[in-house]
Amino acid sequence: MENLLLVDMDKCTGCKQCTLACSLIKEEMFDPFRSRIKIFKNEEFAIGLPLLCEQCDPHPCTDACHENALTRDEKTGIIHVDKDLCTGCGSCVEACIYHGIRLHPETNVAMICNLCGNDPYCVQHCVAGALQWVPANDESLRLKKQLRSKRMAEYRNYHKGVKE
Repeated sequence: MENLLLVDMDKCTGCKQCTLACSLIKEEMFDPFRSRIKIFKNEEFAIGLPLLCEQCDPHPCTDACHENALTRDEKTGIIHVDKDLCTGCGSCVEACIYHGIRLHPETNVAMICNLCGNDPYCVQHCVAGALQWVPANDESLRLKKQLRSKRMAEYRNYHKGVKE
């Protein structure tokens, strides 16, 4: 992977511009429920938590898919969904520890961020700079893991009162 997507919840305002940009590029409509990125919000604590596929390794979502509808490109590290093979069983959703997969509201096919083929459209529309597309190196990988750990700790603390 040449670049990494950094997601900094401390910069996220919860505006959901990224979700609208994602749904526009993927579904040709503005609908946060069709986005591959979710923003969980807790208004009481002014927290916006961006959740999306972390392109992690190992990748339990692909292992959980009994239909082999999810595959990982070894060169780019990007997880892809074969819509023809996906049965909408939700095994990948349950297996994702980062809450980065959901099922399409109409087709019931797994929706997962594929980084727009290595040019994430959401980054271009994140006014607050919470999403950044940076060169992959030891420092950016360390920062990605640190930011992800912080987001997941916050999610565990607040997810019961969080609204999507």
